[in-house]
Amino acid sequence: MYINRNINFKVFLHKAFTPILFLALYGAFIVVLYEYFHMTWIKLPWSILSIVGTAVAFYVGFKNNSAYARTWEARKIWGAIINSSRTWGILARDYTSNLFVKGEPLEEGELYQIHKELILRHIAWAYRLRRQLWKPQPWEHSHKLSNEVRKNLGDKFASLSEEDELKMFIEDNEVDELLKRKNICTQIISNQSKRLLELREKGLIDDFRHVELQKLLQDLYTQQGKCERIKNFPLPRQYANTSFVLTVLIVFLLPFGMVSQFSAMGEGLVWLTIPFTTIVGGIYFIMELVGDFAENPFEGLAFDTPMTSLCNTIEIDLKEMLGKEELPEKVKPHGHILM
Repeated sequence: MYINRNINFKVFLHKAFTPILFLALYGAFIVVLYEYFHMTWIKLPWSILSIVGTAVAFYVGFKNNSAYARTWEARKIWGAIINSSRTWGILARDYTSNLFVKGEPLEEGELYQIHKELILRHIAWAYRLRRQLWKPQPWEHSHKLSNEVRKNLGDKFASLSEEDELKMFIEDNEVDELLKRKNICTQIISNQSKRLLELREKGLIDDFRHVELQKLLQDLYTQQGKCERIKNFPLPRQYANTSFVLTVLIVFLLPFGMVSQFSAMGEGLVWLTIPFTTIVGGIYFIMELVGDFAENPFEGLAFDTPMTSLCNTIEIDLKEMLGKEELPEKVKPHGHILM
């Protein structure tokens, strides 16, 4: 997530320099053909360009709305994960007690270890979900620049290996078993359920509390599934790719209409085709680019949902509920980017 109020001009120029340069050179090429090679037949009536440009703008707008909806849904899902995580923290701590134990009650330290186990395992689930959602898909950005950005951000916001990160919160023998599974997040919640059953059998929670905690695990599965749906089902390519093709089409036609308009305004004004082709074509390009980077909110790039920061919030809140754990520092942005 880019957190600065305005996008840095250098960042913008880095992304847009090549297409803007192409638009300027392309506009100059058409003007040269018109002025020096007297190819006056290349003029295109502005009315035709207006109709095509309006249609393309509507289509690109539809794509951008759809892409933004995916990004906003991703953030709402993670908001729900934070809320459910906080609820899990207080229920795991307060529902597990000696209240229903028929035999020898557990000491305070033993109860604390159970609370700690349930809470830390949940924190591990949140961080692991973030890792799984970062795994690249074929339709996500994979050119050299994006891969470099992805690696750079990954090194800054996830410096530990997947195994070491899990072992920060879960016992080594459990981690070894989890690493053999295909969907580790699913198995972590499964382990939570098994542990709750053990606690119910020991009388540390009653039937009602057991059911309430299981409902919360069900909710976490639901939120995980929603994330996986966005991650594993792209914005339909017939919409995404058609938007790009139409943008290229309008940019291709643009200088032909500009030449027609500016040549009619007076001698020498035809050269205004170059800057205005660059400006108008750049607008269409930027609209397409914004939608293109918004459609995949879990791909590990600068405009992603800030899952590491949200996991960090979960970790701080839940460890604070335990009261005896050392709290991590708040995740800070790097270069105005928070992951």
